[in-house]
Amino acid sequence: MGLAFAMEMAQLDRTVLLVDAGDLESGKRNVVAPSTQRTEIVDAARHAPLELTTRQGIGGTSWLWGGRCVAFEPIDFEVRDFVPEGEWPITIDDVAPWYAAAASHLDCGSAVFRSDKPDWEGLNDFTMSNLERWARRPKLGPRLGARVVAHPSVSTLMSTRLERIDFAADGSVAALVVNREGAPARLRAKSYVLAMGGLEIARFLLGVQHERPGSFGGVDGPLGRYYMGHATGSIAEIVLDDPTRAADLDFVRDEFDTYIRRRFTLSEEAQRRHRVLNTSFYLDNPPFYEYQHRNATLSLVFLGLVIPPVGRAILAEGIRLRHIGPRPYRIGAHIRNILRRPLRAVTDVSDVILRRYVSPVRKPGFILRNDGGRYALHYHAEQLPNAESRLRLSQADGVSKLEVDYRYLEKDIDSLLRCHELLDQELRSAGIGRLEYLAPDAASVRAMAWEQSTDGFHSIGTTRMSNNPTDGVVDRDCRVHGTSNLYLATSGVFPTSAEANPTFLAATLAVRLAHLLAAQPEQITVEAAPVRA
Repeated sequence: MGLAFAMEMAQLDRTVLLVDAGDLESGKRNVVAPSTQRTEIVDAARHAPLELTTRQGIGGTSWLWGGRCVAFEPIDFEVRDFVPEGEWPITIDDVAPWYAAAASHLDCGSAVFRSDKPDWEGLNDFTMSNLERWARRPKLGPRLGARVVAHPSVSTLMSTRLERIDFAADGSVAALVVNREGAPARLRAKSYVLAMGGLEIARFLLGVQHERPGSFGGVDGPLGRYYMGHATGSIAEIVLDDPTRAADLDFVRDEFDTYIRRRFTLSEEAQRRHRVLNTSFYLDNPPFYEYQHRNATLSLVFLGLVIPPVGRAILAEGIRLRHIGPRPYRIGAHIRNILRRPLRAVTDVSDVILRRYVSPVRKPGFILRNDGGRYALHYHAEQLPNAESRLRLSQADGVSKLEVDYRYLEKDIDSLLRCHELLDQELRSAGIGRLEYLAPDAASVRAMAWEQSTDGFHSIGTTRMSNNPTDGVVDRDCRVHGTSNLYLATSGVFPTSAEANPTFLAATLAVRLAHLLAAQPEQITVEAAPVRA
């Protein structure tokens, strides 16, 4: 979250040197870091290729970001005995004051994440009041990035790669050594902030640890461990007894000119009583690739997405591949769907294009209403911290390779299935509706949940926050343990994943860090000097 940090510091009248391996156009050109070629994914069924999850340049992976902004809840920071190794050294009160600034930088309107509309009558364990907000334009480089680069308090070094850290005798950072177009240089400042994704920041620090084995908790310590994301997918449909209720769970544009959406989430009391992980549910369309939906609009969208140049212009590649599904594509069946209601399909798609790609406020998605009240039920679930879900760095012939060993636990699936059971029970008892699973029996449903357990887009936990240096990489202020002036701005510092996408909290922590550093008595100064041979 380098841009949020840099802009906040600049607005506080502090001098910032922004160093980036790319430039303002790298993300638009789909440039990926060369390091992605030096990566081995242990289980390809669990982790997406880095080419689909990372981008180099100003704005970073926001070039792939859908724009969803979700705030962590108080329980996410609290000790839960059924979430081992999930302790945070901060609370909701340490981050909430910075929500408004984070919302401003991410352009998602207000920092209001609670709906004032009443829940449906009969809901007890579940609430509909937790909101997700959506950035008006999620690609941050062209807007926030351009403003940061143009700010008089910000200097930039683009096309510049970080090579190593020079440490002083007392363990503080003396300088960063970078390489700009083949010319090495040493950068000196009062404080240093590394703002990278959870994988790349761990890759770099593991390289530092290779040269300084006692750093970051020592070899085989916390660095690179507890790699988390989320469980997300759909294993059931929701059928509403009153089809008009779907409007309450659709995207709406609020008074701040931002799209928001209500969801089903478990109350904090219910999470503790049932000992389940934080999980949210929201309505979705049937899979585009399943021609049996017989929906002309969905089939027309599918045919556009299945053409790679068209689909990639519409969606990030990872999302496109999920929507088009496996081969064979059944093109003929989709064409027949379109021919049933061609005018409706063209009208709907034209409206989607207008609201999603032409409007200055981007609509994040669309839900096609139906008289049967039947929709795909999409889940987004927390993942337990797991020390064996980790990153390792190997060295061979002077070349380093990052090994990504990303894992889910049976308990992750247990919680996910239990949350579905609880929602189904509550909908039925309240006379609201029911869930219908997409597989015929419990074993098949569980297998489907495992099949959908894949991530890599939400890189959480590899440089986790802790009070004790043996348990994490940074302290409560995001300062690297054992140093006085090295800080991390990344979702990698989260000790738990919650049910929320990590972007909003990562931006919040970056804003908080800016205020902590700005409160120091001296203004940051930067000196760049060539490296002497």
